[in-house]
Amino acid sequence: MTGGAGGKGPVRVWLGRLVKLIAGLFVAVHLYAAALIFLPVPGTILMVQRAAGGETIRRNLTPLEDMSPHLVSAVIAAEDTRFCGHHGIDPEAIEKAIDEYQRGKKARGASTITQQTAKNVFFWNGGGAPRKAGDMWMATFIDYAWGKRRVMEVYLNVAEWGDGIFGAEAAAQARFGKSAAALTEREAALLAAVLPSPNKWRIDPPGPYVSSRAGTLQARMRVVRNQGLDACVFGDKRPAPLPPVKGAPAPPPPEVMPDLPPEPAPLPEEAGPEPQVGRDDPLNDVLDAADESFSRPVPEVTEEPEPLTLPEDAPDLPSAPEMQAPDEPSGPVDLRPREDIASDPEPAADDPPL
Repeated sequence: MTGGAGGKGPVRVWLGRLVKLIAGLFVAVHLYAAALIFLPVPGTILMVQRAAGGETIRRNLTPLEDMSPHLVSAVIAAEDTRFCGHHGIDPEAIEKAIDEYQRGKKARGASTITQQTAKNVFFWNGGGAPRKAGDMWMATFIDYAWGKRRVMEVYLNVAEWGDGIFGAEAAAQARFGKSAAALTEREAALLAAVLPSPNKWRIDPPGPYVSSRAGTLQARMRVVRNQGLDACVFGDKRPAPLPPVKGAPAPPPPEVMPDLPPEPAPLPEEAGPEPQVGRDDPLNDVLDAADESFSRPVPEVTEEPEPLTLPEDAPDLPSAPEMQAPDEPSGPVDLRPREDIASDPEPAADDPPL
């Protein structure tokens, strides 16, 4: 008998090994996360993927105190206005996203800055529900273990800004030729505006949609600063509220957070033409033609057609036996009435049929 009386079967052996492997990875990931409280993030899986795809990775690790406060306010305004109020995940945003999906609206993201940080540091793009559950758990863990300031610092050092650029310092140098500490309010808003799709939306120069989104973000940044929605990051060193546009007096809080403009579909300045599937496939052409034929409505007959009536002076049509014989010479048929048609006597009733 396989394995003996007290032995384990091969399925139980492999199942035990799988459980040990998962438990080991779970412990290792949490130990790695604990080490990142003090150590810099060496890299991410996404960086490895981009490098394998041929991109040159540009990244400069920078402490949060060497970044512009405008950038912190901008990413909170763009990605997670309740960053200081949740514990890694935002149940209110998740409920709102589910409600909009059920009403048939375009699916919106509900990931917090903490979840995006957990995904970038510990996981990868894609993966579906299992990966999503993993970054939600790790977001809760690092929110407690790291704190808000460290989460923001790591996020701004691993976020992707397109073309192999990772981190705010490398993005500021590549896009504006200056350090992240010297970014203006407008420049910070532009960097935050492209974060949802950094490889599709451009800021050098920005298209109409990116410019509009950045303008809305500037208004949202003032609400973030005036209402202290970034206070958990700055602490006692929180910068002064931003002045309103064009030197107008600041409205008293609470201010209304303006909604970001909806993403255009398609984006003329950023999106290319969609590939044509099966354009040269003859079978696809036949199926398309069949679909078009079957999709045409069948004409409905509303009334019976009237019987054909001939005028009284019309000549009689020849009967079947008097049609043109097969051995007659070919040529045009004379349709004019012949005189002998009417003069032929009708056969008697007792005459045998031909």
